[in-house]
Amino acid sequence: MQTFEVKTEDGISLHVQKWNDIEKGEKTLLIIHGLGEHQGRYEHVAEHFAKDGFETYTYDQRGHGKSDGQRGHSPGIAASLDDLERVIESIPHENLYLYGHSFGGNVTANFVLRKDCSTLRAVVLSSAWLRLHEEPSKTDIILASIMSVIYPKFTQNNQLDPDDLSYIKQVGEDYENDPLTHNQISAGLFKSFHATGIWAIENASQLSTPTFVLHGADDSIIGVRGSKEFAKNAGELASLHIYEKTKHEPHNDNKAGEILDNISVWFKQINDG
Repeated sequence: MQTFEVKTEDGISLHVQKWNDIEKGEKTLLIIHGLGEHQGRYEHVAEHFAKDGFETYTYDQRGHGKSDGQRGHSPGIAASLDDLERVIESIPHENLYLYGHSFGGNVTANFVLRKDCSTLRAVVLSSAWLRLHEEPSKTDIILASIMSVIYPKFTQNNQLDPDDLSYIKQVGEDYENDPLTHNQISAGLFKSFHATGIWAIENASQLSTPTFVLHGADDSIIGVRGSKEFAKNAGELASLHIYEKTKHEPHNDNKAGEILDNISVWFKQINDG
């Protein structure tokens, strides 16, 4: 296991981790975590795909985990996409696969729709933040818009209930006791990513990369509707998978093994195709 730092355009240090000893492998997987969490929570996911022969990497997004930056804040999608590009440039990416969860799924969806990456082979969107389960009121959106202009770094509690992550109680308990998780979200981050989630749905027809769209049917944090809309608009390049009796973190719920195996099979089909 190796760790190193990548500097963002505005000088923030991003903590990157490589999970196996494969050197110059034929294919690379980069995992992008969700809001309030960190890359360390994906150790079992990284190890699963390492067994499939992937050179596996993760990184802590700005304001998360061991990376620098105000907790729960991003200046917006442009900064987060630039961060992702810089991490990609720092690792082998001749045959690149991306796996983005929740907030990381929003970043990943916008990357694949907005950026030209000729070596990107396939994408996984896991419970991607495209629409929230409970849509914010017009008043909330207006207030967030105002605050994102006058004080974009203003943060508040994101109201996450750890029990909503998984049917496995230990997952929520571990999350709550993890010193690297946090419950903050800034006005600037919310304003930008609420808008870019909807943008991704509306522009999914531009998708040019095979994408595995997965969501837990019982997700009460991010709306499954958003994943369904994205896949419908994307057409044949999107493969939609809704898992019953699964909450917000499919990779940490009762069907995790089945789900990761399904992705492995799909990755192999893409790689062999």
